[in-house]
Amino acid sequence: MVTTFNCFGFNDEWYLVEMALSIPPKDIKFNKIVVPEEGVKESDWQTVLAEQFLNNDGTERICDLYDTPDTDDSNSRVAFFIYKTGSHILRTPYGQFELNDAEETPDRLKSIIEIDEDYM
Repeated sequence: MVTTFNCFGFNDEWYLVEMALSIPPKDIKFNKIVVPEEGVKESDWQTVLAEQFLNNDGTERICDLYDTPDTDDSNSRVAFFIYKTGSHILRTPYGQFELNDAEETPDRLKSIIEIDEDYM
């Protein structure tokens, strides 16, 4: 289901995650994408912030922040933020992935990603 997964060190506090999935945008369950933390109730685990949909090559946003595009496309490309915590695992309905900031955010994303100033 996940065809591409990238995790970037956006800044000292936030990861920027980019995923390409072989499912329609309306079927993505952002509230089920979590960072499990030992000793923390599952209902309090961190979820994604500032989710946004991108075009297939990840060079443009295709709708406003937090919106879901109205399309029948069977593929999706999304970007979202995760706060850097003690856990480095991202658990999703589509698999489990490692969070790390080994790669710097590419210019193509820096120029299009919207930041939710209320949280960051």
